[in-house]
Amino acid sequence: MKNVTLPRYTIGPDALNDLERVVSAYGRKVALIHGAKAYAACQALLTPALGSLDVVREVCYGQEATYENVARLTEDPDVRRADVLVGIGGGKCLDTVKLAGDQLGKPVVTIATIASTCAAVTKISIMYNADGSFKDIPKLKAAPVHCLIPTSVIAEAPIQYLWAGIGDTMAKHVECTFSARNDQLDYASELGRTISAMCFEPVIAHGASALRAAKNQEVSDDLEQIIQNILISTGSVSLLVHPDYNSALAHALFYGLTVREHIEKNHLHGEVVSYGTLVQLMMDGQQEMLQKAYAFHRQIGLPVCLADLELSKDDPLSDVLEMAEKNQELNHVPYPVTQALIRKAIDDLENYAG
Repeated sequence: MKNVTLPRYTIGPDALNDLERVVSAYGRKVALIHGAKAYAACQALLTPALGSLDVVREVCYGQEATYENVARLTEDPDVRRADVLVGIGGGKCLDTVKLAGDQLGKPVVTIATIASTCAAVTKISIMYNADGSFKDIPKLKAAPVHCLIPTSVIAEAPIQYLWAGIGDTMAKHVECTFSARNDQLDYASELGRTISAMCFEPVIAHGASALRAAKNQEVSDDLEQIIQNILISTGSVSLLVHPDYNSALAHALFYGLTVREHIEKNHLHGEVVSYGTLVQLMMDGQQEMLQKAYAFHRQIGLPVCLADLELSKDDPLSDVLEMAEKNQELNHVPYPVTQALIRKAIDDLENYAG
């Protein structure tokens, strides 16, 4: 038997008005677990949206998606007596809440206050060590039961999160189609791979306009389209395809790069992943897609070379390449992706002019 999940979501400036209805299907007692800035950004909309729900706990998740922060939540007696965990924030907050909900056997409702990754709808959590370096990716028993997407909050968030989210989204199509190459796919994986096309050409078509709208803190049609591609199209692929097809070199290289302290400190997940997307396209010889992606990166300022990530082209990157090569995201790819192959693609990209 196969249990297939697709995202359930509410989107719009008034999306939080759906909170009480969504939560009430599972109980009345809620624990609000949030990022500090995220909670402040949506509190004016959130407070009236709670209606008659009983808030038994309101707590900041911490600063990082770590097992220690998950344990702090699961051991909290007020969190334990909640019927529903409501996660409010970006990817690291939501991944922490999702794993806590998984361990406690409680439904999770997410409120996405930024559009930077698809964490708000997926049934995995990306976990890190306390120093910000990558740790692992636990698979969860269930996805969030509903995602609320208040577009007005996202439009007012720091624009770099949307910018990075665009980069992360484009990787999904490039990685999914690469990892699934030559395989006979079941229906769900084929559907997911087909949906992944929404993560590339439409993002190039609407991305720059969406960023202009966000810069003006306006909710335009293009911005709403991009938000849904970042959160829902990418998340749908993650939920539908076999885990082997969820990622490839773009994410493996990101996790490798997290061994350099400044990457996690100075750069966003999707920003770094977007660089890995170009490296993967170069490595795989996909020149037409590389040309489109490279030009779009240049247009909106996503990284196209090592210098954009504060790295020198003369840096041997031995630690980065070693970590990338052994990352789980390269366990299922159409040919062996070695350190030497990655290094050559990086060097070729350094000399690429579009």
